[in-house]
Amino acid sequence: MLIDSHCHIIDEKFADIEAVIMRAKAVGVEKMVMPTGNLAEAIKAIDAAKRYDQYAMVGIHPEAIDAVIDVEAVIKEERSLIVHGGKFVVGVGEIGLDFYFDKEKKTKEKQIKVFTKQMELALELRLPVVIHMRDAENEMREVLAKMDKVPSGQFHCFAGSELFLKYILERGFYVSFAGNITYKSAGQLRDLARLVPLDRLLVESDSPYLSPEPLRGTVNEPANVKITAEYIARVIGITPDLLAETTTINAKCLYSLDI
Repeated sequence: MLIDSHCHIIDEKFADIEAVIMRAKAVGVEKMVMPTGNLAEAIKAIDAAKRYDQYAMVGIHPEAIDAVIDVEAVIKEERSLIVHGGKFVVGVGEIGLDFYFDKEKKTKEKQIKVFTKQMELALELRLPVVIHMRDAENEMREVLAKMDKVPSGQFHCFAGSELFLKYILERGFYVSFAGNITYKSAGQLRDLARLVPLDRLLVESDSPYLSPEPLRGTVNEPANVKITAEYIARVIGITPDLLAETTTINAKCLYSLDI
């Protein structure tokens, strides 16, 4: 059994969510966690989670920051969605910091405010977070360093430095890698994967993005997380069965999955 710890199957690229889930189950990917980037997505993900017995998260992605006018009002709506989602909402996410398209960091203050508020919401509700970080390692370290307590959580599709990886592992976070770890140019990711303790490792598809080789360039699906998992197992020198078993235990532990 495998758990796709991070997939966006409510994306418009998927016309038939049920078919996507069935293809995943056919190869042993039994459960999927659906993070969201805005409140409209969260409503759809919660509905899909309830309908297909999967899991959703509620969060404001840093790329959606321009749409946030009243931060407190957004946090209030997030809290309401999480509470009403019940057991099908297992965390706060996808949240984080991203300056890839904002090289001058004009949105830095707002991104940090929204991210911090969501981290505090997760602590309040005793839920884990899933964190997105791109071109924001220093800023992320600043935010985490200022917090007396951080929620448990997952840095998804990790691509930071070795130093930062060690820092977040010390703070108790889990780490996941997506299909891009299979790319020829991804030697650094493979080196980082070897540094993650097995009991802190998760696998993800990040579908519909980052299809693993040899499917690169196609629309990614949760079913393909099996390819990524088998590849990571070879990279770190364990059997695919052990990796599947351990990452499943890790996901169940982090997200308190009722399976």
